[in-house]
Amino acid sequence: MERKLYQYIFLIFFAFLTGYTFLVRASFYDEEGLPRFQQTSLRVMGENLAADYALFRLLESKTKPSEAYQSEKISSFLHKTIHADGRFYSYASPMKAFISVPFLYLPYNSFCETWIFWGLFLSGISLYTLLPLKVSLLLIFAFPAVFLSFISGGWGVFLASAVVLSLTLSEAYPKSAGFFAALCMVEPIAFILLTATFFFRRQFKAALTAVCSGIAFIGAGWARYGLEAFEEAFKSAWQVFSETPCLLSSFSSALMCSGLPLALSVVLQTALVFAVVYFGIRVFHNTACSQSVQDAYLCAALCLISPFTSLGDYGLLYAGVAFLMRDQEARGVLKGEVPFLLTAFLSIYLESFWIRLSGASLQLFLAVVLLWISYRRSR
Repeated sequence: MERKLYQYIFLIFFAFLTGYTFLVRASFYDEEGLPRFQQTSLRVMGENLAADYALFRLLESKTKPSEAYQSEKISSFLHKTIHADGRFYSYASPMKAFISVPFLYLPYNSFCETWIFWGLFLSGISLYTLLPLKVSLLLIFAFPAVFLSFISGGWGVFLASAVVLSLTLSEAYPKSAGFFAALCMVEPIAFILLTATFFFRRQFKAALTAVCSGIAFIGAGWARYGLEAFEEAFKSAWQVFSETPCLLSSFSSALMCSGLPLALSVVLQTALVFAVVYFGIRVFHNTACSQSVQDAYLCAALCLISPFTSLGDYGLLYAGVAFLMRDQEARGVLKGEVPFLLTAFLSIYLESFWIRLSGASLQLFLAVVLLWISYRRSR
């Protein structure tokens, strides 16, 4: 009972602190989504989302994908429509554009507000499938996931919600789980690992639904935007990664920002992928390992595998933290896990100091630590 009380006090404190910080950050922008003070480094509310919005609008207006993905075209569109200055990049998949179609012709500020609302809503629904209602409601605001997505415009909170729902519903509602896994096709690595997890756990109905829905999803995107859009999305991602790696927050981009050449960074990223997969196989093959620990490992792995990970994508990290908390509810807290949780909840305040100290995002470090904690709990 006493431990529960301390937990609620902890979560209430961070729900208030993070929620207040979110509101303070939102106050930096005017009603059109532009920064109130032009001398700041801010450009527009949800900066990367603005670039994605411009890309989606260009694709919907039948602009050739080879032109729509050009930074010059995206930046020009944003300058004309919302008077945002600066250079903007987008490598969002056509599937994200397809999902966003019902909201695309809203003004950008309304589009961004709708996007934030759905992020909060889906995050709360997914957390409720994992943890008690009181804890879930507090975690919506206490977790930095929504804040990270808001300041960067990343889609991590949406991907995290889909991953959590697909993993938690896979036994009782396999078709629904398969559908949510198919939505993860917007990030193919997440879709592949989720489907592989279904097959490994012999959840064949969920796996089959995911594959069929995923194929239909790709087909719909292909029919609307053409195959060229998928090709250009990858080319654009590679261009951002190779030419402006400091815009990203992945392991290999951090190495490149530290001065390592592209080829060596890719080799080390590949080595990391092999290590993550190797230890992941050991975690999933351990019959004594709880499913929550496996799921926490999977979420941390998804943060580390892709070289195109941005700051907002670390919303997935907090899905992994939620799975860890679920296992802690069942089996207790191990040594070293309280400092990890405290750092995770404080990460948005420590991020800038950590980057100056190490040259890499604190979220990247936390993903590595969560991977290690999950592996230790699996033994």
